[in-house]
Amino acid sequence: MNTKLGSPNTSLAQARSERYRVDLLAELPAASARGLRAIGSRRRYRDGKFVQKRGDAADHALVLLSGRFRVVAFTVGGTERMTRWLEAGEITGISSVLGNAPVPVDLVADGDVEVLVLPRQPLLDFLERDAPACLAVARLLSLRVNGLLDTIFISSEDTLHARVWATLQVLAAENGQPLPGGRTLLRISQGDLSHVVGASRQRVNEELRKLQAGGSVRLGYRWIEVLG
Repeated sequence: MNTKLGSPNTSLAQARSERYRVDLLAELPAASARGLRAIGSRRRYRDGKFVQKRGDAADHALVLLSGRFRVVAFTVGGTERMTRWLEAGEITGISSVLGNAPVPVDLVADGDVEVLVLPRQPLLDFLERDAPACLAVARLLSLRVNGLLDTIFISSEDTLHARVWATLQVLAAENGQPLPGGRTLLRISQGDLSHVVGASRQRVNEELRKLQAGGSVRLGYRWIEVLG
């Protein structure tokens, strides 16, 4: 997905069809999905709970069954930087399990969540004997690499206006709710958006108001509607 979309008039249709989010259990054949569930155990977390922290050992992966996670990191000065949300069906921690590397980000429950905990060794054994599951994991990891490249490209945009617009398009394609007429509802506060963009809330608000004046978005309390 090309996020360097220059003009606020670009449609989200193509971006939405090429979204990087993969619902792993839905992607797998029924037998593979049953096998994956069989090695896991369910666990629930309350809103605001840190489920994983940067630097944790890679002793399991998590499939999000319901709710969503905020994926965050913190600067040296302690400022939170949210990068994205993980939605129901996505797996997290799989790259750390496969690479035997520490968890790279913090995961925070955004509302109450339920997860399927997949212990490292049983998961590796499962992947060794289940080719469709291996291919599904390879596909989702490839898409995440593409998403990471998009993030890098967005951060190198020449203006804050371009960064805000490109970030909105990616978040809308990944986490938005499609509405009639090609519109997309994104439930995000301007504070969270400023964390993703990496600029102050005041400066991001100024750019959002410019986009609203130009007919590209509508702004509400903790929501932004991206217009088709």
